Amino acid sequence: MRTLLALGLVVAALVYWEARRELGLDHRLSAIASEVAGRPVHVDCPGFIRGLVDISGDGGSVMFGPDGKPSDTTRLETSVCGDLAAYRKTRRRSDFACVYGSVLCSARVERTVYAALILSHESQHLRGVRNEAVAECYAIQMLPLVAQRLGSPPEEAKAIATHFLVVDQPLLSGDYVLPPGCVNGGSLDLHPNSADWPGG
Repeated sequence: MRTLLALGLVVAALVYWEARRELGLDHRLSAIASEVAGRPVHVDCPGFIRGLVDISGDGGSVMFGPDGKPSDTTRLETSVCGDLAAYRKTRRRSDFACVYGSVLCSARVERTVYAALILSHESQHLRGVRNEAVAECYAIQMLPLVAQRLGSPPEEAKAIATHFLVVDQPLLSGDYVLPPGCVNGGSLDLHPNSADWPGG
C-alpha cells in the first residue's frame, strides 16, 4: 500500500510540474503571438501527457468561424513547442552560427528556425490572414521580431529570417509557395519604405 501511495505522489508531482512548465511556455509564447497578431491571443502547447496523443503533424492550427473571424487560440504541435522551449539553449550552440549562411544547418538548428517561423505564421492567422501563402509571406517578414522575442539579438534575428527565406522556403510546396507580391517593394511587403528585406 505504501508503495502505491508513494508512486501516486510521484505521478501527481510530475503532472503538477509538467502543468506548471506548460503554462509558463504558453504564457511566454502567447505574449509573442499577441504582439504579432496585434490583439490578445493565446498559444496552446500540449504538455507531455497530451503530447503522447498529438499526431496532427500540422505544426500549428487556428480555427476560423463561419463569419471568417479567427479564434483567439492557436494550438501548436508538441515538437514545435519543444523546439520553442529550447530556443535559447539551441541558439547558444556553436553550430547555430550557420543561420548567417545560405546552406542547410544541422537538423536541430533547422527545426528551431522552423518552429519560430510556425509561431510567426500561426500568429498571422490569429491576425485574421486566412490565405496560407499570404500568411507565410507575412510570417517571414515578422520572423526577426519573433526570433528577438525568443532570445536572439537583432542581427541574428534578421539572419534567421533571411536564412529561412533563402534555404528553407524554396523546399516548401503547395499552399506555402510564396505569391508574386512577396518581394521587396511588392504588394505584400509590410515595410514598403524600407529596403531591409525580408524584415528587420
